[in-house]
Amino acid sequence: MPDLTLYFSPRACSLACHVVLEESGLEFSALPVRIRKDEHRRPEYLAVNPWGKVPALVVDGRTLTETPAILTLIADLAPVAPPLLPRGPALERARGHEWMSFLSSTVHPVFRPFFRPYLMLDEPAMYPRLRETGLPLYRKTLLEVDRRLAGRRWALGENYSVCDAYLLVFHIWCQREDMVGYAPDLPHWAEHRARMEDRPATQRAFAREGLSDANIRDP
Repeated sequence: MPDLTLYFSPRACSLACHVVLEESGLEFSALPVRIRKDEHRRPEYLAVNPWGKVPALVVDGRTLTETPAILTLIADLAPVAPPLLPRGPALERARGHEWMSFLSSTVHPVFRPFFRPYLMLDEPAMYPRLRETGLPLYRKTLLEVDRRLAGRRWALGENYSVCDAYLLVFHIWCQREDMVGYAPDLPHWAEHRARMEDRPATQRAFAREGLSDANIRDP
């Protein structure tokens, strides 16, 4: 098996990779790169990932970035059954990539007006207007996730997959104290999160990242 080192920031998208590594049965190291302390801008991390983002997974000395790619690799390496991402038939595997693409390209961006408005506007006085403009799409997108989870134990049906760890990240984000007032009711997603938090692998990743009931909702 390859030598694996995950670079993560607590509660960032890297949490999905962290949880899945804990599920995988693979040996790995995990090193914090705390975005809120600007550690992602330090030369030693930029030498790993010049883009300065997390997650990054170093595989035998080579860096892999982007959450869907990292989740796919972990799933393919993991010696567990059932697999963490379907290996076939082709359509079943594609459903996993469909979920990951949806979360990466559709769900993640709707948080930007709230978390990173400076990437969209250089006029702070306009940030409230930007949030107001982005709110309808934000709510619509969260409701679509909840709709897709209706009647399902896990994202792909009866078997847990890497998609479930990725879903957990965005539910945590939308339930932060500064965000929960914007979120609609999401009963299916809330039930999914409860199942995720019952899993020992999730609990181990939370412990390593310092996440607890007392701080997981902090802004």
